[in-house]
Amino acid sequence: MLTDQTRYRLTGLVFLLAVAAIFLPMLFDGDGVEPMQLDPLPPPDIEVERDVAPPPDMTPVVAARDALQSTVDEDGYATATGTRFGEAVLLEDDADADADLKWAVQVASFTQEENADRLIERLQGDGYAAFVSNVKQNGEPATRVAVGPLIEREAAVRLKGELDRRYDFEAVVVRFSP
Repeated sequence: MLTDQTRYRLTGLVFLLAVAAIFLPMLFDGDGVEPMQLDPLPPPDIEVERDVAPPPDMTPVVAARDALQSTVDEDGYATATGTRFGEAVLLEDDADADADLKWAVQVASFTQEENADRLIERLQGDGYAAFVSNVKQNGEPATRVAVGPLIEREAAVRLKGELDRRYDFEAVVVRFSP
């Protein structure tokens, strides 16, 4: 068993050896390596021309913004269709409509977006190209769930029948405009 005095002497010896290991190489090191002298780099020889062109005329951009703003309400819904700006527009079926239009099958309309999300997941899980279109109906927002788009109205009618049978829906064929 070591006495306290022996432990203190051993601790002191370890401390002195550590100090010696750090400072002795400094004493015998000499001047060390001379630092390298680098010449400063010359300034780059680049000509910069100031842009003195007048700023572009923003009048057409402002006019276009104002025209667009007048077609959208404060909540971001297009006033003409009631659909949220930038989303697919679903319009009533019109068999005599322009042939360039595409078609979709509106499956349901919800006031709570969570319900629409659940139906979208179910339809997409079953392999249908389902999407949502937000609209204001009587001043209240609603989320419509539809499947499509389809190029031919007859294909939309067939898809409507399939969805009605498979899910017990009362789906509606609608015109689709991106």
